[in-house]
Amino acid sequence: MEIKGSKVKSVAKAFHLLDVLAKQKHAVTLIEIARLTGWPKSTIHALLSTMLDYSVVAQDPQNGKYRLGMRLFELGCEISSNWNILEVALPYMQKIMLETGESVNLGTLDKGDLLLLERVDSGNPLRVMMDRGMRLPLHSTAMGKAIVAFLSSTQLKRMLQEDQLQVYTPHTITQPGELEKELEQVRLNGFALENGEMRVGMRGIAAPIFDYQGNVSYALGITGMFRRISEDSFLFARDLVVESCQQISRELGFPG
Repeated sequence: MEIKGSKVKSVAKAFHLLDVLAKQKHAVTLIEIARLTGWPKSTIHALLSTMLDYSVVAQDPQNGKYRLGMRLFELGCEISSNWNILEVALPYMQKIMLETGESVNLGTLDKGDLLLLERVDSGNPLRVMMDRGMRLPLHSTAMGKAIVAFLSSTQLKRMLQEDQLQVYTPHTITQPGELEKELEQVRLNGFALENGEMRVGMRGIAAPIFDYQGNVSYALGITGMFRRISEDSFLFARDLVVESCQQISRELGFPG
């Protein structure tokens, strides 16, 4: 590992050492760490001794092997408990609104509905009017499909059995098999489309937001009076929404 610039070398080495331990599937000896890093055993031992004092590294008392310590788990729990989806997502929502001229929505799954948590309104006179706290159907909205696509097979089957797939327009998907096929496309593409399924003439794009455990609890999207889902403005909005949701997911700790 080469350390450049004004970095504190001992700190940089300590973090690199944590990365090395994290990549191992089992506890390792001092000799193994020396082989993996190429550092002198004396340097490694000094770093490990300090890290042991802070419980970021643990040592097996019987064989002397090293592994990551519980303090890292505690810190990770502290970080995840302090993440606030609204604080993380709002700057991205504002950026999407400014660049597309469309209102942006953030939703979550709640009691079988899509619950609208936050909205950044564009002020466009042709915008679709929605309010925070509004409940929307899952099967006929882009945000709903973006979340439902990543439910477990058991959850999805239960939802399809309980939900009558209510008709809102001639374009609403009402057959469970057809909906399952569309959800498979959502998983493959990383985004969901809404093409006049909730209201005639209304089209939308949404993407899932993953948390640090890889679960999809939220979706972010825009819905507007786009003429076609193939027009340039819609494709631009699609790419911006997908990229933003990927960034939000990373900020929430999702490694993907």
